[in-house]
Amino acid sequence: NQRKITWTVKKFQGGTELAFRAKLTLSSVCTAATKKEIGPVSLTFEIPMYNVSNLQVKYLRIAQQHKGYNPYRWVRYVTRSSSYVARI
Repeated sequence: NQRKITWTVKKFQGGTELAFRAKLTLSSVCTAATKKEIGPVSLTFEIPMYNVSNLQVKYLRIAQQHKGYNPYRWVRYVTRSSSYVARI
């Protein structure tokens, strides 16, 4: 049983900020056991074509070339979350 909310942003203009706010409404009184069942909220996200660290690949050498492998001449930068948890 996985309870989740998916928020997809098609375009994200540079220099802007987006916020997401969700409200959880329970059908009964919130007790310590209820909070434990809800647990922490974990977030995962991916931002394609964005590099937080400004690390750039200038040169890449392929050590072992295989016959069936033809490398592309571009680098895809992406920012991914690894472990982001918010406690309730």
